[in-house]
Amino acid sequence: MAKKNTKRGFTLVELIVILVILAILAALLIPALTGYIDKARKSQVVAETRMLTQAVQTEMSTVYALNDEFQRQKTIGKPLTIASKSGEYGESNGQLDDKLKERYAEIVHLSEVPALEKGLTDSNDAYFYSYIDKNGSVMWTVYDNGNGYIGIYCGDDGKIDSFKRSEVKYADAIKNVYAGYVIYCNSRDALDDGTDVYAKDFFYENSLGITT
Repeated sequence: MAKKNTKRGFTLVELIVILVILAILAALLIPALTGYIDKARKSQVVAETRMLTQAVQTEMSTVYALNDEFQRQKTIGKPLTIASKSGEYGESNGQLDDKLKERYAEIVHLSEVPALEKGLTDSNDAYFYSYIDKNGSVMWTVYDNGNGYIGIYCGDDGKIDSFKRSEVKYADAIKNVYAGYVIYCNSRDALDDGTDVYAKDFFYENSLGITT
């Protein structure tokens, strides 16, 4: 006599219970995983902003030491373009020389930041800009990786912060003016009362719209 088959599948109630358990686990794990991914992306932006700032500083050390025109132009009292992606000087900026585009490309190559290197040949949303002081030191570097995160270097304390792009209120407005430029900005250097108009909180809250 054939043995009776006692195997059976899951009942509907059992399947519902399993699905409920899986849903609870997903609800618990997804926020933690999302936070981990966000932290990892911010850490990457910080690292890339650091590499970029070091590349800008390396190039500026050469300009400061060897370019007599930089020493002359910075006394005129208006911003001076040191490097630019387009090769243009930007509105109302002083003219350093005809190597702006080459200098920009050299900075990008030195930084070894993939998103910026890709942007030299293909169109993408990644960009950066830097402000330089009269001593050829980097005051600020703002780097947007094109994937929703922005890194900001502050020369006053040497720190780098990272933000989601949505947290930077004036990112688009600033991008339209400064993206792709390295500029000597004499505003801080011109003050004689000890006030630093590019202090961290002022720059974040007024220039970029970040509340610190």
